[in-house]
Amino acid sequence: MSSDYGFYAGILRFVAKKTETDDREIRIMMGHLSGIADAIAQSGRFMIERDNCESAARAFAGVAKFLQERILPEALNAGNEGAVEQLKWAIETSLVMAAELVKRAADEELKDQDRFTFDLPAPNKPTVH
Repeated sequence: MSSDYGFYAGILRFVAKKTETDDREIRIMMGHLSGIADAIAQSGRFMIERDNCESAARAFAGVAKFLQERILPEALNAGNEGAVEQLKWAIETSLVMAAELVKRAADEELKDQDRFTFDLPAPNKPTVH
């Protein structure tokens, strides 16, 4: 399973490494991305403390925005269908994770839980044309 998420883990690491971290909150968010990337590369899942859900959600939203605005247009212009499909999956997954982080942290039924485990959806397997 670990190799199935290597592409996505690589994206998270890339964004975490390339993002300016002069601001303390941004450093924290990029730290979350790095840790999450390591976890999902191993198992396709990650665990996060309740207190970190909001900043991790913002980090995932930032990944989606970066991919949609900067990387996806290049893949579309190049006509690289495999890359486009992987990027669409990565954007959608990032947005789903951001929403799920916020949702669980706000869920009254889960208020006694200090941490949450998240499983990523199965990655797209682009076909070779």
